[in-house]
Amino acid sequence: RSTSTGAVATARHTIAVDPRVIPYGSRVLVGGVVYTAEDRGGGVKGNHIDIFFDTHAETRQYGTRTMEVLLLQ
Repeated sequence: RSTSTGAVATARHTIAVDPRVIPYGSRVLVGGVVYTAEDRGGGVKGNHIDIFFDTHAETRQYGTRTMEVLLLQ
């Protein structure tokens, strides 16, 4: 669960971002939840984020969504 920034990925906290768009350490608001940009995924490019969940089932249940992302920093 170690991220590219060295943090431990945590559900309802960690997101993967394109650091050219959202810098590591940034706090962002997505769907009423504040997340921290701590990782970079292989498929995360441009205006796309990945939210970390504890299980694959939770990830599939959440699915793919188009949402507004607000940078808080």
